[in-house]
Amino acid sequence: MKYRFLEIQQNLKFRVFLTLGLVLFFFKLFASGTASALMTGFNELLVILTATVFIFYLKDFVHNRQINPLTLVMSIGILNALIFFLLEFSDLILGSFFGNIEQQIAHPGLIFNLVYTFYVFIILSSIAYVFLSLREFYFYREKRNKTTYFNTMIIFFILASLAALLKGMPEFAYIWNTFLIISIILIIINSIKISWIAFIVKKDKVTLLILSTVITVLFIVNLVNYTEDNINRKLLTSFSPSIAQFTAIIMIYGVIYFSILFFTTLFHLPTAEAFDRKAQEVSSLQYFSKLITEVLDFKELTETITDLAVKICGADASWIVWKSDNEYKILANNNIGYVDANAVTELVIGKSRKGIIDSTTILDLKKIKTANLLSVNYNAALFSSLRTHNDIKGYLCVARKGDISFDEEDISAINTFSDYASVAIENARLVEESIEKERLEKELDVAREVQRKILPAKNPEFENLDISSVFIPAFEVGGDYYDFFEISQDKLGFVIADVAGKGISAAFIMAEVKGIFESLSKFSSSPKELLVRANQILQRTLERKSFVSAAYGVIDIQKEVLSIARAGHCPVLCIRGNEVQNLTPSGMGLGLDFSEYFENTLEEKVIKLKTDDVIVLYTDGITEAKNSKLEDFGTKHFEQILLENRKLNADEISNKVIQAVTLFSQSNSQHDDITLVILKWKQKVKINGEEEWQNLAPQLKNMTM
Repeated sequence: MKYRFLEIQQNLKFRVFLTLGLVLFFFKLFASGTASALMTGFNELLVILTATVFIFYLKDFVHNRQINPLTLVMSIGILNALIFFLLEFSDLILGSFFGNIEQQIAHPGLIFNLVYTFYVFIILSSIAYVFLSLREFYFYREKRNKTTYFNTMIIFFILASLAALLKGMPEFAYIWNTFLIISIILIIINSIKISWIAFIVKKDKVTLLILSTVITVLFIVNLVNYTEDNINRKLLTSFSPSIAQFTAIIMIYGVIYFSILFFTTLFHLPTAEAFDRKAQEVSSLQYFSKLITEVLDFKELTETITDLAVKICGADASWIVWKSDNEYKILANNNIGYVDANAVTELVIGKSRKGIIDSTTILDLKKIKTANLLSVNYNAALFSSLRTHNDIKGYLCVARKGDISFDEEDISAINTFSDYASVAIENARLVEESIEKERLEKELDVAREVQRKILPAKNPEFENLDISSVFIPAFEVGGDYYDFFEISQDKLGFVIADVAGKGISAAFIMAEVKGIFESLSKFSSSPKELLVRANQILQRTLERKSFVSAAYGVIDIQKEVLSIARAGHCPVLCIRGNEVQNLTPSGMGLGLDFSEYFENTLEEKVIKLKTDDVIVLYTDGITEAKNSKLEDFGTKHFEQILLENRKLNADEISNKVIQAVTLFSQSNSQHDDITLVILKWKQKVKINGEEEWQNLAPQLKNMTM
């Protein structure tokens, strides 16, 4: 919206300027030869209004450009050359077309008026641009508000220009002289302090010195040629005495300003090199501040740091000493070989008793004999610490070849830069950790998806068996496992296992166990035999420190029999009536022993199922869940909940258990995977001579109703 408003404002100024220009043109065309005071006054008013609007229009154009002092100086030089050409050759050019110019001025025709107006516009545009460029120079790089001083000078410019109308009256000539002298004094005062010179580099100062000399000479030549007898002066005076006088004042302004600019630049040359160094320092720090958020690669960042360090303190070489595993490593060596950088580092750090440099250290290599072993004759080295949270992580090192060592200014610069570098390196390290974390999270997503596919998508369905299963990993992935195997139409195999450990490694072992049990379940109906074979297979793949606890069972639907074997796993619970039976056939975990001892100690139990029997398989994530006092949920509490809810269906019982565990451990984070499998045997009832399997509880409920 703001830019749109400025655009409309610019267009309005241009339209007003065109309107005033056309009015002025027709006034000149029809009122030429009239010399009354009223017409002269109206003419000056029109000219001043037109020139003012044009200058305001041109001011926005000049001000909105990206200011470059040398570019502005070059522009002023080119416009001066154009004015010089017009002053020297306009008489010849215009005379060849219109003959006697003075007669044409006295009695202008339409064509001459057009050319005449266009010619004056070129002069006015050039002078206006020079004036606005000088104004930009006045305010460029100024920290204080000097608008009042400049506006005062402009007021006297205008008064001196208008007073030119009184030059023909000797009794009033002093007025014009007074305003002109005051204008010149104000020009000198406002031109003395040229602060922007200090902000350009030595190379630009030399260029500016040459340009200011040429432009000063051009202004002087143009001012000398701009006499009362010059055809250009006559043309401008005829058009407007005020504009003619304003042109002369701007030429005087140019002579004074560029003369002072020449001497100011000349005096700044001896200190230009020191300024360039400071400017390089500041620009490097600004550039590096930007890099802190942009450069995230550690290697690229260290190379950038050493490159900028050389520029900041005028060194010949730089490198980073980085502490890793209590050893110092050379990184990003710039203009120095690895061997030389390592030799200097050992000299500096070796001088410290603790092997740590707490403060910025300068080493005079000329005084150390071993420095002669360096392949390049470095005479001084400076070490500045790189800190993270007051912990020294390394050092930024610079070295010089010449006789000039490092001074306090160098130390201050490199210390400041080291602070920036420390922040940047820490950011890069954090970003690397973040990237690594993101990579691990993606791997976990894959592992989580794999585990999701490993576990059963849904529970098998049997008319006389109600099944529920719950798995809640403690981390993104877990080491608990359960599964169901439909061995035949009347036989269902089921397993629950817990891999020692947590996280991805446990999940991968669990995936392997899944494949083993799924394969063996097709060929072995005996739980004991299956666990023995599984243990033999795991011998080839399971690490020595890993083991798996498991319980495997088979339910014969037709015979109403449960066969169960346990390899070091939690007891299998059987809820029968008001009693909880612990089915604990002996056996050790898979992977703990691969000899015959494993098979000899493994036991298989067979029980006859009765109506409403609830078989519960679980992992210790349930019984070992902890509250805020670090008390375990416990087996007794677990069994009590099972007893209280034994008449519910399998899903409702598992929901009650998980709800109780969650409430119990709500103030403490889950530290182990939770797996729960519940199998509930249904009652067999005869209805109309046919056998149907139904839950006893719903039937009794209907009967009581």
